[in-house]
Amino acid sequence: MSLMSFESASRLWLDLADAEDPGPGDDAYDRAEQLILEHRPRNDHEAVLIAEVLAESILGGERSDGRDVLAARNLQVWIGRSLTGEVAPTAARTLARVAARVAA
Repeated sequence: MSLMSFESASRLWLDLADAEDPGPGDDAYDRAEQLILEHRPRNDHEAVLIAEVLAESILGGERSDGRDVLAARNLQVWIGRSLTGEVAPTAARTLARVAARVAA
């Protein structure tokens, strides 16, 4: 399995999401979505894309792997840092719990 950068995953996901029918179970689309949902945003653009992928994932139904929850928590931490410059202790604890479930 080759490693994919966040930027490559973003381009691939956007290209396939815009396609009329990316096909259910498309491995590349799934890998790109997983990488995006696991990513901790570094800037506004990444946060917006993660929110978009998260919204599409929620529309499709809850993910059994918990990556939708992880993405929501990553966004929560990023927004908190944007506002205060630090991660709220409760957000950090929650993120650690969710990340442990996803890794299991």
